[in-house]
Amino acid sequence: MSKMPLFFVIVVAIIVIAASFRFVQQRREKANNDAAPLLQKRVVVSNKREKPLNDRRSRQQQVTPAGTAMRYEASFKPETGGLEMTFRLEAQQYHQLTVGEKGTLSYKGSRFEGFEPKQ
Repeated sequence: MSKMPLFFVIVVAIIVIAASFRFVQQRREKANNDAAPLLQKRVVVSNKREKPLNDRRSRQQQVTPAGTAMRYEASFKPETGGLEMTFRLEAQQYHQLTVGEKGTLSYKGSRFEGFEPKQ
């Protein structure tokens, strides 16, 4: 009987440590993005992806299908060649993009700032 509370305490401690690590990691990424210079590159929109966020358990999915929460991502390939960059976008930003469209990408670190289509 005495082993069960010890096991429970260890499991809770691992969960708390993992959550704390993720929180610190997110804060560090936000601070790095805030400190990064605003960069602009001539790019081509190479890919767009949207997928529903699955924040429910399997039993809840059977009772009520997934909600309207979506994750939007777009990939950009530099016109001069180089590595493709993928950013997470808001719905409005995502729907304004067209695959194959050329323009100027603005970003800070790993944060998407904007896309200005070529005239």
